Formats: sequence, C-alpha cells, structure tokens
Amino acid sequence: MNFLKIVICCLCIIFCFGNIVSAQYYEGSDKTGIGLPYFDVVLHKQFDPNINGYDILVLTQFVYDDLTFIKSDMAGYDASFELLIAAYDEKENVIFNRTINKNISVKRFELTNDRDQKILMKNSIRLDPGKFTILIKVLDLSTNESASRRLNLELATYQQEPLYISGISFLQDVQWDSNMQVVDFSPTIGNNFTAREGFFFIYFDLYVKDLLQPVDLRYVLYDKKNQIELDTTISIIVNKNVTSHYYKIEKNDLKMNRYLLGINARQAEFIAKVEKNFSFFWTEVPGTNEDIDLAFEQMRYILPHDSIKKYENADLEAKQAYFKRFWKERDPNPKTTKNELQDEYFRRINYANRNYTAFGQQGWLTDRGRILIKFGFPDDIERHPFEMGSQPYEIWRYYALRKAFLFIDATGFGDYRLHMDSLDEEYR
Repeated sequence: MNFLKIVICCLCIIFCFGNIVSAQYYEGSDKTGIGLPYFDVVLHKQFDPNINGYDILVLTQFVYDDLTFIKSDMAGYDASFELLIAAYDEKENVIFNRTINKNISVKRFELTNDRDQKILMKNSIRLDPGKFTILIKVLDLSTNESASRRLNLELATYQQEPLYISGISFLQDVQWDSNMQVVDFSPTIGNNFTAREGFFFIYFDLYVKDLLQPVDLRYVLYDKKNQIELDTTISIIVNKNVTSHYYKIEKNDLKMNRYLLGINARQAEFIAKVEKNFSFFWTEVPGTNEDIDLAFEQMRYILPHDSIKKYENADLEAKQAYFKRFWKERDPNPKTTKNELQDEYFRRINYANRNYTAFGQQGWLTDRGRILIKFGFPDDIERHPFEMGSQPYEIWRYYALRKAFLFIDATGFGDYRLHMDSLDEEYR
C-alpha cells in the first residue's frame, strides 16, 4: 500500500465538537529534516549603552539532525559549518559582514540524528537608525549544502523621545552574577513555548530621557478573547538613560494557547507602548491532560470509537503511551526521526483552524476543515464569492481521488457548508 493510500485509509471520519483552549501542535519548518543545514533565527533589538544607536543580537539555533556528522578519528562524529551574517542598507550596500566557523563533536551516533540537542549562537551587530536587510547563510562544510534567510529590520530614532521601548524578547533562562547583573540568557526562538511547566522571562530595554523621575511599567496579558489575564504595574526610578528589564511569568498560570503581551511605560504625561504575541504548542507528545485530551478530540477523525471510550478517563501517562503507540504504528518511514503522517495530520488541523474558524466554531470542526483533514489539500479550488443571483460557493477538486466537493455560503458571512449532493462523495 503506497503512502497516499495509507493517508486516505487513516484519515476517515467521526464527527465531534469541542473547544480549543489549550496548546496546539507545533509545525516545524518544511526545510528541516531534509538534509539542509536549516536554522531558526531571531533578531533582538538592544539600545547602545552610549545612546548612539542599536546593538542587534542575531540569535541562530540549529538542531543536530539538520547537520551532517561524519565519523572522526577520535572515536566520535564531527560536524562543521560556516555561518555568514551580513547587513545591507536601503541601497543594498554591505555595512556589516562576519563569517564564523563552528565545529561540533559527539561521541554517540544516535546524537547525530537528535532533534532535541540544539546549538545556539549569538552574534551582535552595531547599527544606526534606519532600514536594513539582514542576511544569514549557513554552509554545511561536509556536504556543501546551504540554507539562508533574509530578514527586514527597521530601527527608529529614539534619542529625542521622552520614553522608548526597544522591543520584547522571551527568555527561557537568565543568569545573574553576584551583583545581580545579567551575564547570560537563553532566548525562546519563534515566541513559541512547547511546555507548560516552569517559567520564562519578558525582556526589553527602556530608554528614558528625563532621569531620576518615577516611571510606571505596566505588563498586560490579553487572551485570544481580548480578556485581561494578567495586569501588573511596577514603579521604578532610573539613573541611566538605557536600562534592561526582566519580568518573570509562570507558564502553568497561563491556560490559553495564544496571548498578546502589552508593555506600557509612563512618565508624567509621556507614554511608550510595545506589544508582542506568543503561543503555547506541543511537539511529538502532548505534555498535559488538557493538551492530550484536545489532541484525542482532534484525532476522532481517525481514532477507533472503542479507543476513545477506553482512554476517556485514563491518566496522562496511559494516554501518552497510547498516543505514541498509535502514531508509531502508522509511521510511513520509521527510519526517519520525523513521523510524516502525524506531522501532516496535525498540519491540516492547524491550517483549518487558521483559515476556517468562524462564528465560535474551530476550523477543524467546519465542513471545509473536515474535508481538508480527511483528503488533504485539493488539487484545484474554484471560488465564486460574488456570483450574480447566486450564493457564494466553492468547488474543491481532487483529481487523483476522482472527488469534487461543493461548499455553499448560505449566510453570506463565510460560513461555507458542504452541499447535500456532496455527502455521498465524502463517503464513497
């Protein structure tokens, strides 16, 4: 049975309803795990302590599995790559260029395919206010394969402002010295958290023109319904124009999967504001009862009904063991570290939630979401949103499967429902 048939056999239907209030499955990049030296990157804006501009911290992160290790003469395995960082101004002039070579050695072969082992590299670029393009390129010296990213960066002039906030970063760990000065920190790449346990820090730089006057720093967390879940104000007095600030948040106090963080700085009548989104996701196996119950609910399209009943009241460990066993048995290529079928299934769930959620119903529960999850992305979508004398409708065609589905928006508000003539097509 080929892979397409496996997917179709697995993606059968049992309809259900539910709410997403917890974490969703984390989608890794489609460029990771395919032999390229793929990396994640974050740019963090810090104010120059001399108030001349910015220090841009370029944070690049690699997983071992995306690097090529070769057997070494020292009874281990070595990987080598070259990291290029360059900055261009608006006229495409190179104003910064740095190349770093990195070698990694491991003793055990299984570590060469590990997706939990990571390498974090930190590099700093000094830039004046303006608009820039940052190029990051990685060359695997064992294979000559490369991967690159271009990021646009706009830096405002802040020196004449009464108050200004650099931008927000989320840190997994912060290390202080005996004088309570920060000596090192580990960032969260991509503003996504994959565990509910522990804590993280909010980090930003604050510029204050008028020193020795009170400044109120207000931290506000909004959930996806725009309800305030956290609201804290801290009053400070600074004796330097540029100061760094850290605020600790316990993860298990946050129950929703998406949040908007707002930071307001107020001094007398002057206010500076900045906002940033962050999310909770799970990878491989959900880590909490709420997350795994949600995953099982989303898997009702493919889970046997007796299994749903059996594990309905099981403890977290038993649910996790069944979850791992279920997907392992359906892994189309057990030799790889990724389970392609599991990734594809939850990728469809996430896509449906992003694109088809409406009227309080999550996208994976809508008719279009259900068809997408069962049969994948259509080969062709024929859209008719503004037909004269007709309700908006879409036709999805799957040529290889010889199926076509008609969805009609009877309300005119984007609530597309599967036409009754397509019901037989779904189960045929």
